[in-house]
Amino acid sequence: MSVFLRTVDFINDKVGKAVSWLVLALTAVLAIEVVARYIFGKPTDFVYDLTWMFLGAYIVLGAAYTFLAEGHVRVDIFSSRLPQRKKALLEVILYLVFFFPLVGLLVYACTDFALISWSGDERSSVSLWKPPVYPFKIIMAIGFYLLALQGTAKFIQQLRLAIKGNP
Repeated sequence: MSVFLRTVDFINDKVGKAVSWLVLALTAVLAIEVVARYIFGKPTDFVYDLTWMFLGAYIVLGAAYTFLAEGHVRVDIFSSRLPQRKKALLEVILYLVFFFPLVGLLVYACTDFALISWSGDERSSVSLWKPPVYPFKIIMAIGFYLLALQGTAKFIQQLRLAIKGNP
């Protein structure tokens, strides 16, 4: 079990750090648009699509890393007063009631959307460039799979803590 937990943490750590570089790509694309639009007076056709694709990939692929690093916002009004073991039990219950149903639904929906998009060669209709959308939808599905894996690893850790009393 600890091999699984370390593997999930390792994968999400590497993916999160690699995806962080998309911020530089996003900045470069936006800088190209600013120069093209305001200096040369010729806005581009591709920047809008690349912007939402890069930002979306950054957010969805970075979610599991943020979860690993415990960077998501939490409201611990009640659980901060509980002993460690009861806090872990509360976490287990919240995973079962909220996290797994929501992430399961997102994994299912995004996988379905990605398969339909891929099979139909879906393209963006927002700009004249009309890039394919299915690579981005596949990335969304992968991001939610990684989040589900990280949530499963965190759930196992909390369950172990709730049962044994030590991490």
